[in-house]
Amino acid sequence: MGKTMNKLALFLALIVAASLTLPLLHAAPVGIPILIDLSHGQPASGIDIMMKVVPEAQWYILVKSEEDKEALPDIVKNLAHGIMVGDFASADLKNFEVIIIGQPQALFTPEELTALYSWFTAYPNRVIWLAADSDYPAQGSETSQKAANMVLETLGAHLRMDYVSVEDPDSCALKPYRVLGVVEYCEIPEIKAGVTKVLFHGPGAVAWVDEAGTWHKLTATEKPPETYIIATTTSSGTIVEHQAEPQGSSGKAYTPGENGVFTLMAAEFVPVEKGKGIVIVSGESPYGGYQPGVTWMYKGFRLSGPQFIRNVILWATGYMGELSEYGKIAEVKESVESLKGEISGLKGEMGDLESSLKSYVSGEISSLKGEISDAITKLANRVNTAISGVNTLVYAALGLGLIALVLAIGALALALKKK
Repeated sequence: MGKTMNKLALFLALIVAASLTLPLLHAAPVGIPILIDLSHGQPASGIDIMMKVVPEAQWYILVKSEEDKEALPDIVKNLAHGIMVGDFASADLKNFEVIIIGQPQALFTPEELTALYSWFTAYPNRVIWLAADSDYPAQGSETSQKAANMVLETLGAHLRMDYVSVEDPDSCALKPYRVLGVVEYCEIPEIKAGVTKVLFHGPGAVAWVDEAGTWHKLTATEKPPETYIIATTTSSGTIVEHQAEPQGSSGKAYTPGENGVFTLMAAEFVPVEKGKGIVIVSGESPYGGYQPGVTWMYKGFRLSGPQFIRNVILWATGYMGELSEYGKIAEVKESVESLKGEISGLKGEMGDLESSLKSYVSGEISSLKGEISDAITKLANRVNTAISGVNTLVYAALGLGLIALVLAIGALALALKKK
């Protein structure tokens, strides 16, 4: 009897445990599930800061081996919700909303590309951030650009990473290749909130390809549909090439020596079966690299790295948080600027109207003056003619008077003779 009771108690305990565990296995993540890739040779620098600035997220790390897992900094291990071993082909990706791949130092296998495609297209609103590098040979040559472009092509995106470097002598941390990207030309207002400059240490340039496969510079006036510029150089940006053919790949859209505003980071909405996903492409990485984009200060320059990374993730996931209020303010500012433009236009129209009115009145007055002048001239001519006529009559009368006087004198003389 005692054994039976023990078995029954054990059975009931197992049922209770299963009932408690089962909901947990099927529960959706509480925070934003984000996976950071370290399985393609990337260092972990800056990941802890990213985790801290977006505490709403549940951060996971993908590493290549158990040795790589053990080698992670303790702070990263402590902050991570989970550490996965393997690659994108072997990892279970289905629960992640965001995957960040920063400057991969190895190309993706066909199996990995298939896995990333399946994950990205399974549901709408999923986000993949592909961060590459310049063509400077210090970190894996042009591998990161090639790896990023492999994924972009697989997902059906138009954005690409070109095989060049970007410098900016006017916005840099002492050296032109240490570019301090600006958000002055950012086309997503929320990402600009509290952001001034962000470190893009030795970045590459973001380009795009059309349906025919032709490469183009990514500019505000030349870009594919539903694509938004996020960060750029100033107008002093310069294109440089370190590994043209045959050593490497020559630039497809940009030419060495070009100057102007160049795109360092952009986002594209890519159609999937049930909606759209978001692809983010940057010429530098938020983590790892020579110096990660999440950096708050570099070479004495205070930067907006942490805030910028937070803003990008909040916007991309649609969570928004405090950015929703900034978005409203930005909308009001945009409306005010629009009204200013309309007022300026009205002022211009009023100025044109005033000028036209003045010109019309001036013309009318001038015409009236002419008419009056003509009338006065005609009147003067008539008066002069009249006066001339009067003078003629006067002279004629005087002549007749003289003739009459002569005749009278003659008659008088005759009369005197007769007497």
